[in-house]
Amino acid sequence: MPSKIIYLHGFNSSPQSYKAQLLLKHMAAIGQQKNLIIPDISPYPDCAIRQISEIIDAQFLDDESLKLCFVGSSLGGYYSTWFAEKNNSRAALINPSVRPYETLADYIGENENFYTNQKWRFNRSHIQQLLDIDIKNITQPERYLVLLQTGDEVLDYRQAEKKYSSCHLQVEEGGEHSFLGFENHIDTILRFAGINNASQNEDK
Repeated sequence: MPSKIIYLHGFNSSPQSYKAQLLLKHMAAIGQQKNLIIPDISPYPDCAIRQISEIIDAQFLDDESLKLCFVGSSLGGYYSTWFAEKNNSRAALINPSVRPYETLADYIGENENFYTNQKWRFNRSHIQQLLDIDIKNITQPERYLVLLQTGDEVLDYRQAEKKYSSCHLQVEEGGEHSFLGFENHIDTILRFAGINNASQNEDK
């Protein structure tokens, strides 16, 4: 069955983020860019969920045998967990947010996207929208690959370490929220997602 990755960026981020672009560059190098989708996710949780759901529906309409793997960073990891549970899919999480309904409370008010400079307002209703999609228990831990760095200055890595303790969990000492050395883990993520690297060998 074919595999496809949907990469979900974090809060106030965009498809132009460092990790998204690294993944795109790697997928292009092995001739697999057609199997990568990097949506520009709405900053509003309910809109983001609808947007991603529509992408999933469209993909399955094209190929019912498709295997999806969500790759999510920070808030994108939170969304990825929701979609992995709802769609019986795999998910690779990079320094995922576990309680964004708590950690993002400090951002209530006007925000500006780090990449586009778009201004938008975050309010209490958006916090509730995040709480509404909280996954309390991971039902199929073997479907999750979780990459954490203890030096994450934005999120307490121990929350994710606890929640995903029964999953394929890798904890690196040091690092930061952006996940230093992400490029060294891309092959691991692709293998986990079921992406074939054969194209790279054929091109050589």
